[in-house]
Amino acid sequence: MIRINLLPAGMEATPTRINPAIPVSIAVIVPAILLIPFHVQKMAAQKKLQTEVVSLKNQLDTYTPIIRQVEALESQKVQLTQRKGVIEQLERERLRYPQFFDDFVKLIPNNVWLTNLVTSILPTNNSLSVNMDVTALDSYAIADLISNLEASQIFTEVDLVGAISTTQAAGGGSLLNFKVSTNYKKADTPADANKKS
Repeated sequence: MIRINLLPAGMEATPTRINPAIPVSIAVIVPAILLIPFHVQKMAAQKKLQTEVVSLKNQLDTYTPIIRQVEALESQKVQLTQRKGVIEQLERERLRYPQFFDDFVKLIPNNVWLTNLVTSILPTNNSLSVNMDVTALDSYAIADLISNLEASQIFTEVDLVGAISTTQAAGGGSLLNFKVSTNYKKADTPADANKKS
Protein backbone atom coordinates (compact mmCIF):
# COMPACT_ATOMS: atom_id res chain seq x y z
CA MET A 1 0.00 0.00 0.00
CA ILE A 2 1.21 3.39 -0.89
CA ARG A 3 0.86 6.25 1.48
CA ILE A 4 0.70 9.77 0.09
CA ASN A 5 1.10 12.74 2.37
CA LEU A 6 -0.31 15.92 0.87
CA LEU A 7 0.45 18.07 3.85
CA PRO A 8 3.53 20.20 3.98
CA ALA A 9 6.48 18.71 5.79
CA GLY A 10 6.06 20.53 9.10
CA MET A 11 2.42 19.83 9.38
CA GLU A 12 2.29 16.18 9.69
CA ALA A 13 -0.82 14.90 11.41
CA THR A 14 -0.23 13.49 14.86
CA PRO A 15 -2.74 11.36 16.63
CA THR A 16 -4.66 13.43 19.22
CA ARG A 17 -4.69 12.25 22.74
CA ILE A 18 -7.40 13.27 25.27
CA ASN A 19 -6.13 14.39 28.58
CA PRO A 20 -7.40 11.82 31.16
CA ALA A 21 -8.15 14.58 33.68
CA ILE A 22 -10.89 15.97 31.47
CA PRO A 23 -13.24 12.90 31.57
CA VAL A 24 -12.58 12.44 35.27
CA SER A 25 -13.36 16.05 36.01
CA ILE A 26 -16.48 15.85 33.83
CA ALA A 27 -17.55 12.69 35.71
CA VAL A 28 -17.13 14.56 39.02
CA ILE A 29 -18.38 18.01 38.08
CA VAL A 30 -21.58 17.03 36.22
CA PRO A 31 -23.02 14.93 39.10
CA ALA A 32 -21.89 17.60 41.57
CA ILE A 33 -23.71 20.25 39.56
CA LEU A 34 -26.82 18.06 39.48
CA LEU A 35 -26.62 17.16 43.22
CA ILE A 36 -25.92 20.65 44.61
CA PRO A 37 -29.51 21.95 44.14
CA PHE A 38 -30.89 18.71 45.62
CA HIS A 39 -28.54 19.03 48.60
CA VAL A 40 -29.45 22.68 49.10
CA GLN A 41 -33.14 21.78 48.99
CA LYS A 42 -32.67 19.00 51.57
CA MET A 43 -30.68 21.29 53.86
CA ALA A 44 -33.44 23.92 53.65
CA ALA A 45 -36.07 21.28 54.47
CA GLN A 46 -33.98 20.03 57.42
CA LYS A 47 -33.56 23.58 58.74
CA LYS A 48 -37.31 24.17 58.38
CA LEU A 49 -38.06 20.94 60.27
CA GLN A 50 -35.64 21.91 63.05
CA THR A 51 -37.37 25.27 63.32
CA GLU A 52 -40.76 23.53 63.53
CA VAL A 53 -39.43 21.16 66.22
CA VAL A 54 -38.25 24.10 68.31
CA SER A 55 -41.60 25.84 67.81
CA LEU A 56 -43.54 22.71 68.79
CA LYS A 57 -41.37 22.23 71.89
CA ASN A 58 -42.11 25.81 72.90
CA GLN A 59 -45.83 25.22 72.39
CA LEU A 60 -45.62 22.00 74.41
CA ASP A 61 -43.88 23.89 77.21
CA THR A 62 -46.72 26.42 77.23
CA TYR A 63 -49.32 23.61 77.37
CA THR A 64 -47.57 21.60 80.11
CA PRO A 65 -49.04 23.63 83.02
CA ILE A 66 -52.49 23.36 81.45
CA ILE A 67 -52.09 19.57 81.12
CA ARG A 68 -51.08 19.38 84.79
CA GLN A 69 -54.16 21.40 85.74
CA VAL A 70 -56.40 19.10 83.69
CA GLU A 71 -54.86 16.01 85.35
CA ALA A 72 -55.36 17.57 88.80
CA LEU A 73 -58.97 18.40 87.93
CA GLU A 74 -59.55 14.83 86.70
CA SER A 75 -58.17 13.50 89.97
CA GLN A 76 -60.43 15.84 91.94
CA LYS A 77 -63.38 14.78 89.78
CA VAL A 78 -62.75 11.11 90.62
CA GLN A 79 -62.57 11.92 94.34
CA LEU A 80 -65.72 14.03 94.21
CA THR A 81 -67.55 11.31 92.28
CA GLN A 82 -66.59 8.79 94.97
CA ARG A 83 -67.77 11.17 97.71
CA LYS A 84 -71.01 11.78 95.83
CA GLY A 85 -71.55 8.02 95.59
CA VAL A 86 -71.03 7.62 99.35
CA ILE A 87 -73.40 10.50 100.10
CA GLU A 88 -76.05 9.09 97.76
CA GLN A 89 -75.72 5.67 99.38
CA LEU A 90 -76.04 7.21 102.85
CA GLU A 91 -79.07 9.18 101.67
CA ARG A 92 -80.70 6.01 100.33
CA GLU A 93 -79.86 4.10 103.53
CA ARG A 94 -80.76 6.83 105.99
CA LEU A 95 -84.34 5.66 106.52
CA ARG A 96 -83.67 1.93 106.32
CA TYR A 97 -82.99 1.37 110.04
CA PRO A 98 -85.72 3.66 111.37
CA GLN A 99 -88.21 1.85 109.13
CA PHE A 100 -86.79 -1.51 110.18
CA PHE A 101 -87.11 -0.75 113.90
CA ASP A 102 -90.56 0.78 113.44
CA ASP A 103 -91.74 -2.39 111.69
CA PHE A 104 -89.89 -4.71 114.07
CA VAL A 105 -91.13 -3.16 117.33
CA LYS A 106 -94.73 -3.67 116.23
CA LEU A 107 -94.12 -7.41 115.98
CA ILE A 108 -92.48 -8.06 119.37
CA PRO A 109 -94.86 -9.50 121.99
CA ASN A 110 -94.94 -7.88 125.45
CA ASN A 111 -93.24 -10.78 127.25
CA VAL A 112 -90.22 -10.93 124.86
CA TRP A 113 -87.12 -8.72 124.76
CA LEU A 114 -83.90 -8.64 122.78
CA THR A 115 -80.46 -9.09 124.30
CA ASN A 116 -78.55 -8.69 121.02
CA LEU A 117 -79.41 -7.65 117.45
CA VAL A 118 -77.03 -7.80 114.47
CA THR A 119 -77.96 -6.68 110.95
CA SER A 120 -76.11 -6.71 107.66
CA ILE A 121 -77.17 -5.56 104.21
CA LEU A 122 -77.53 -8.32 101.64
CA PRO A 123 -76.23 -7.07 98.28
CA THR A 124 -78.27 -9.48 96.19
CA ASN A 125 -81.77 -8.17 96.87
CA ASN A 126 -81.16 -5.02 98.94
CA SER A 127 -82.55 -6.51 102.13
CA LEU A 128 -81.26 -6.86 105.69
CA SER A 129 -80.06 -10.07 107.24
CA VAL A 130 -81.16 -9.99 110.91
CA ASN A 131 -79.73 -12.16 113.69
CA MET A 132 -81.03 -11.66 117.20
CA ASP A 133 -80.62 -13.09 120.65
CA VAL A 134 -84.00 -13.11 122.38
CA THR A 135 -85.23 -13.77 125.91
CA ALA A 136 -88.86 -14.76 126.61
CA LEU A 137 -90.90 -15.47 129.70
CA ASP A 138 -92.61 -18.56 128.26
CA SER A 139 -92.87 -20.72 125.15
CA TYR A 140 -96.08 -18.94 124.06
CA ALA A 141 -94.08 -15.73 123.68
CA ILE A 142 -91.60 -17.55 121.43
CA ALA A 143 -94.44 -18.87 119.29
CA ASP A 144 -96.04 -15.40 119.11
CA LEU A 145 -92.76 -13.79 117.96
CA ILE A 146 -92.10 -16.40 115.27
CA SER A 147 -95.69 -16.30 113.97
CA ASN A 148 -95.71 -12.47 113.96
CA LEU A 149 -92.49 -12.38 111.93
CA GLU A 150 -93.74 -14.97 109.44
CA ALA A 151 -97.14 -13.31 109.03
CA SER A 152 -95.69 -9.83 108.55
CA GLN A 153 -94.79 -10.28 104.85
CA ILE A 154 -91.73 -8.09 105.35
CA PHE A 155 -89.70 -10.68 107.28
CA THR A 156 -88.78 -13.79 105.30
CA GLU A 157 -86.84 -16.96 106.02
CA VAL A 158 -87.60 -16.81 109.74
CA ASP A 159 -85.56 -19.49 111.49
CA LEU A 160 -85.15 -20.48 115.13
CA VAL A 161 -81.40 -21.09 115.37
CA GLY A 162 -80.10 -23.71 117.78
CA ALA A 163 -81.69 -24.92 120.98
CA ILE A 164 -83.76 -22.95 123.48
CA SER A 165 -81.93 -22.65 126.81
CA THR A 166 -83.42 -21.96 130.21
CA THR A 167 -81.94 -19.67 132.87
CA GLN A 168 -83.19 -18.72 136.30
CA ALA A 169 -84.53 -15.20 136.73
CA ALA A 170 -83.70 -13.06 139.76
CA GLY A 171 -87.32 -13.26 140.98
CA GLY A 172 -87.32 -17.06 141.04
CA GLY A 173 -88.93 -17.73 137.62
CA SER A 174 -87.26 -19.16 134.53
CA LEU A 175 -86.32 -17.35 131.31
CA LEU A 176 -86.08 -18.88 127.86
CA ASN A 177 -83.12 -17.77 125.69
CA PHE A 178 -83.02 -18.45 121.96
CA LYS A 179 -81.70 -17.10 118.66
CA VAL A 180 -83.68 -16.09 115.59
CA SER A 181 -82.41 -15.32 112.09
CA THR A 182 -84.49 -13.69 109.37
CA ASN A 183 -84.34 -11.37 106.38
CA TYR A 184 -86.08 -8.00 106.31
CA LYS A 185 -87.21 -6.21 103.19
CA LYS A 186 -89.57 -3.28 103.26
CA ALA A 187 -92.56 -3.94 101.05
CA ASP A 188 -95.95 -2.40 100.46
CA THR A 189 -98.12 -4.31 102.86
CA PRO A 190 -101.69 -3.91 103.99
CA ALA A 191 -102.23 -1.86 107.13
CA ASP A 192 -103.10 -4.94 109.22
CA ALA A 193 -100.00 -6.91 108.17
CA ASN A 194 -98.04 -5.76 111.24
CA LYS A 195 -99.84 -6.96 114.36
CA LYS A 196 -98.59 -7.01 117.91
CA SER A 197 -99.69 -9.90 120.11
